[in-house]
Amino acid sequence: MSTLHPSQAKAELRQLLTTDLVLTTAQLERWGLLRAATWLELPTVTMTCRTRVTQSKSDTDLTFVALEAEHLDQAPRELMHLCGLAEARRGRVLAAGEEWRHVRLAGRSKGHQPDAEVVQLLDGTRRSDCAVEFDAGYSTKRISQKLEAATNAGYSRILWATSIHRRAETVMDQATRLHRQGRLVDLRLVETQFVDFWSPHDLYTNRPRCYKPMRLTQAFSAAAK
Repeated sequence: MSTLHPSQAKAELRQLLTTDLVLTTAQLERWGLLRAATWLELPTVTMTCRTRVTQSKSDTDLTFVALEAEHLDQAPRELMHLCGLAEARRGRVLAAGEEWRHVRLAGRSKGHQPDAEVVQLLDGTRRSDCAVEFDAGYSTKRISQKLEAATNAGYSRILWATSIHRRAETVMDQATRLHRQGRLVDLRLVETQFVDFWSPHDLYTNRPRCYKPMRLTQAFSAAAK
């Protein structure tokens, strides 16, 4: 339950949705902001979504919330991407000069472009920028393509958010192998993170028998030769 005054809760929710565009009611309940969405009379849409593409039993009815109804006029996959990115952004402390941005291509195919980026405005070379991906079930080949495309585009850091819990570990292993093969030139840091945007309560924190990592970080000193 949120302890924020209603005006504070509404202001916080507006701020979140200004950046993240779309959130689920499950996220809002977990963050203590669900009542704020009701107070603001925000537009919603409910869709059946497969939160983990590789798991047929992950079909879930999700209610999405936005400041503007036009942001809800998207396919379930795109809405889930936005919510997955929001979950990855939640609680992150940006360094001085850093700014989180969604990658928007005005209707053009995104190809291997990242879903979002953390831009370091104090670095004019853009070599400190971080590519952000959300993965609900990419193939192994697609993961490699995404990782290589990010480094080829000049990103030295990659944040890989995934709704498939075990992928926090397997994607890190894949990135490490690619780096050893010299295929991730100038990559300096990879972070993988499990994100859950469909559960109204935290199901994993402080579970003694949950051995799957929530977040992994690997620094690389230089590309392999």
